[in-house]
Amino acid sequence: MLYSMIMAGGSGTRFWPMSRELFPKQFLSFEGPDSLLAKTVNRILPLVPEDRIAIVVGATHASETRRILQGMNDGLGRECRLVIEPRSLNTLPAIALTSLLIAREDPDAVVAVMASDHLISPQDHFLALVQHAAGIAQNEKVLLTFGIPPHRPETGFGYLELGEELPAFSTGLFTARKVAKFVEKPDLTKARLFLSGGRHHWNSGMFVFSVRTFFEELSLIQPTLFESLSSVREALGQAEERRAIDHFYRHTSPLSIDYGLMEHSSRVWSISGPIDWKDVGSWSALDDISPHDNEGNVVRGNAVMIDTENSIIHADKRVVALIGLKDMIVVDTDDATLICPKDRAQQVREVVSRLRDRNAVEAMEHRTTHRPWGHYTVLDQGPMYKLKSVTVNPGGRLSLQMHLHRSEHWVVIAGTARIILGEEEIFLHTNQSIDVPKATKHRIENPGKVPLIIIEVQNGEYLEEDDIIRFQDDYRRTDETHDTFAPPPVKEDHP
Repeated sequence: MLYSMIMAGGSGTRFWPMSRELFPKQFLSFEGPDSLLAKTVNRILPLVPEDRIAIVVGATHASETRRILQGMNDGLGRECRLVIEPRSLNTLPAIALTSLLIAREDPDAVVAVMASDHLISPQDHFLALVQHAAGIAQNEKVLLTFGIPPHRPETGFGYLELGEELPAFSTGLFTARKVAKFVEKPDLTKARLFLSGGRHHWNSGMFVFSVRTFFEELSLIQPTLFESLSSVREALGQAEERRAIDHFYRHTSPLSIDYGLMEHSSRVWSISGPIDWKDVGSWSALDDISPHDNEGNVVRGNAVMIDTENSIIHADKRVVALIGLKDMIVVDTDDATLICPKDRAQQVREVVSRLRDRNAVEAMEHRTTHRPWGHYTVLDQGPMYKLKSVTVNPGGRLSLQMHLHRSEHWVVIAGTARIILGEEEIFLHTNQSIDVPKATKHRIENPGKVPLIIIEVQNGEYLEEDDIIRFQDDYRRTDETHDTFAPPPVKEDHP
C-alpha cells in the first residue's frame, strides 16, 4: 500500500513579510488561488487516497492546516492525517515518527515523502514517476530519492553525485542510478562544473521507501534515534501515545534526513524523469514560476511602474509606485514592507531574526489572522487595549473559552450573533453590543446564512492570543481532543 508523507513544518522566513511564523509559506498561494500545501495534496491525490496521506505540521500550524484541508475541493482533503510535532527537530525525527505510525497500520507500506513548498508539472508524469519508484521500493531494499537534472548553475540547492546506471530499473521515461554521494550547496564555479559534467542532479528532497527498509537502515546508522522510538512503538491508547511522542521530542536532537541517514547509506538510488520541478524557496523564485511583463517584471497587485525592469513587485492593498528600479524585490503588506536587491533575497531570513530579537509582532503574524471559523483583523492596539474586526463564517463558532487577563466588548456590525455568556444564551443583532468580563466563559456563534462581523475591544494587562482557556472546541484545539495521526474532524452542524 502506498502512503504519502507531506512535510509542512517549515517557517518560510525567506518569504517575509507575506509569510509569518504563524502563517508560513506553505499557506501562501503563488499560482492560482490554492496554497502550496493544497497543491501538494491535490498533486498526489489521484495516486494516494486522502486517508493514506500524512501531513507533518507544528502545533502552531495545525489549526490553519485543518482549515485548508477542509476547504479543498468541497472537503477532498478532510480525511488526511495530521502528525503534530511538539517542536521542530528537522526532517529525520519527523520522518521516523511518521513512518512508525504508518508501519503500525501497515507493516508493508511504501511511503512517498515530499515537501509542501514545491511546484511540479506535469502531474501525470510526476504520478508515473512516484508509482515507478514505489514499485522499486516494494521489491528492492533501497531508499530512493528524486534527482532533478539541472538546467542552470544553481548555488542554492544541494546535489546528488550519480554513480552506476541501473538499466534494469529504468524505462523509456525514467532513469535509475545509484547515488555515489550527497554534495553540499556549491559555489558558482562548482555549480557550473556540475552542470557541464552531467553526473550531478539537484537533490529534490523527495524520497520513496518501504517502511521496513527505512527502519533497517535507521537501526544501523542511527541506533540511538531508532531506540528512542521504542516508547512510541509500545504505547497503548491516545494519551499514552501523546506522552511518548512528547518524550521523544524532548530527548531527540535535530537532524536532517540527508545528514542523518541518506549520506551514510549504501542503499540510496536516484530516479529521475521528465518533470518540471521548482523549489519555492525565496522571493527570487517567482522569476521561475510567474509570468513577466514586457520589461521582465513580476507584478502582483496595484503597482505603478516607471522605467522599472526585471523586478519582483507584490502590492497587497495600497498603491505601490516604483521609478527607475532594476533587479529589485518590493513587497508591501498591511504592516510591513520589504525592499531589497534580487541577489540578496536569501538575507530576508536575517530580517526575521532581528524582528524576533525585538519581540516584534510583525515576525509572528499578519494583522489579519485566519481561523477555522473565519478570521480577525487587528485594527489598532496600544498599552492595555486592542481593537479587532472579527468575521465568523455562516455556521461557524468559536471555542467555548475564558480569558484571565482581559475583558472584551463586542458590537455587532453585520449579521446575527448567538452569544453564550456564563449560563446565558443571548442573541445580538446589528448595532447591539455586550460586555464580557474577565474570567467568564463565553462563545460567539453565527447561526445565520451571511457572515457575522463584530468589532471587539479588548482591555487588560495582557492581550496576547495565548490568554485563552478552551473548554469546548470544534477544531481539536483542546488537549483532550488532540489525536495524533487522526484525520481532521468533520465540522458538525449547529442549530
